[in-house]
Amino acid sequence: MFISSIVKFKLETDRSAAVALDRAVKGVMQSSGSTLEDVRSGVERASWYSSCLFDKYKDVCKELSTEDQRFIKCIYEVYKRKDIIADIIRMYIEDELKYVSDSQIKSLDVKLTKYLANYRSSRLTKMAIANTLSIIVVNSFGFKNEVMVQLNRYSFVIVTAASLYGKVQTAALAARKLRTISPQLYNTLYMNNMEMLYFLVSEKIDKALINSTGLRGEDRIVSIMKTLSY
Repeated sequence: MFISSIVKFKLETDRSAAVALDRAVKGVMQSSGSTLEDVRSGVERASWYSSCLFDKYKDVCKELSTEDQRFIKCIYEVYKRKDIIADIIRMYIEDELKYVSDSQIKSLDVKLTKYLANYRSSRLTKMAIANTLSIIVVNSFGFKNEVMVQLNRYSFVIVTAASLYGKVQTAALAARKLRTISPQLYNTLYMNNMEMLYFLVSEKIDKALINSTGLRGEDRIVSIMKTLSY
């Protein structure tokens, strides 16, 4: 898919994620010349490791180390999957569809046909609907544009060690936020080594979660799709 290819291209400058991250941790304080935001975030994150010197902050140190390792796993996952962005969206929709009863599926299928120009009726299983909707989302102009903004803003081109570590910080903060607002989706992505890439789609999904607050069943799915696709 288009977006997936762009993500892989952005990572192509340093496919050895473990080596890259090792350089970041060891050399972060000596870096200069990258974007100010990335460098600031990278230095900030590295400074948090000073808490490891104090027993009462061991949990903080453990969380940082775990997130660093998770980031590496997520980068490897990009190359293992055909389209990791579509997979994230599919998993999100599958989680939401768990709350739609089997008796509502036909009605949902009809509503989606009405509200989504690219949706074709007769997909009467949750898996089929989730697969179809994820493809519609990742190919929609609004979603592509939003993800491209995030890719360009947090470009994976590794200029300095600090800028790379700044991206780890960005990924970690987005994952932590997701863990708070949607524990179920966080756990789903975590089990698939994908939660540290959530920041690439966080703007859209966060909006979808907010806009669908209070809605249930078919109406919630329709609301989510409108937010993701437009």
